[in-house]
Amino acid sequence: MAIGEDPQTTQELSEIKGALDVLFTLREEFATWVEEAQDGERKEELDNVYQHVLAMEQEYQRRLAELQKKAAPSR
Repeated sequence: MAIGEDPQTTQELSEIKGALDVLFTLREEFATWVEEAQDGERKEELDNVYQHVLAMEQEYQRRLAELQKKAAPSR
């Protein structure tokens, strides 16, 4: 089944891509804040959040690849 044939798959792809856009922006912001942090404790806290956002982004990348693989037309 092609992507265009399944509105639910199309919607899921759109939602995942939107989430990835947001996570990319968050990751970039936190990376900057971690670099700019002067206080060691603050830097550690920001790095923990950065690592969490990074893990979420990786999970959404995995979901996107899985969904694209599932939606690809069979040959």
